[in-house]
Amino acid sequence: MEQIDREILTTVQDGIPLTRKPFKKISEKLGVAEDEVIARLQEMNKEGVIRRFSANINQRKLGITANAVVVWNIPDSKMEEALPVFLFYPEISHLYERVRYPGRWEYNLYSVVHGYSVESVKEFVEKIANKTGVNDYKVLFSKKRFKGTSSRLEKKETKK
Repeated sequence: MEQIDREILTTVQDGIPLTRKPFKKISEKLGVAEDEVIARLQEMNKEGVIRRFSANINQRKLGITANAVVVWNIPDSKMEEALPVFLFYPEISHLYERVRYPGRWEYNLYSVVHGYSVESVKEFVEKIANKTGVNDYKVLFSKKRFKGTSSRLEKKETKK
């Protein structure tokens, strides 16, 4: 990846200005043509470096205050069959398969579930359990949020 691409990414990861010509502002900041910024972003999107542009929504202001990590013990033989159920629902924002530690921690699928209440999250998890036939799970509700960001590129320190 070229240095200018990294600079464009580190600039847009902090948000795109809400102006009529947001890429013009970015191009002025970086000292490149607006068309080049747009072309490079389009190419990075085509290559899968950028997955999407989206709004970062404050869930709490929308009333989504119940958040939980739900860990599931999915038999290896059922994983392929169960995954589409988890992938279908927007209530699940993250889904990871992890290594089991037999005798200490048997859970191999981790999902992050968001809802308007503790009860709604519990009901949703029961629905998933019923649809997948997997009843070995734990719901771990958040107590306090300390940080919430998406993946970010490290900004290079400039020497003075």
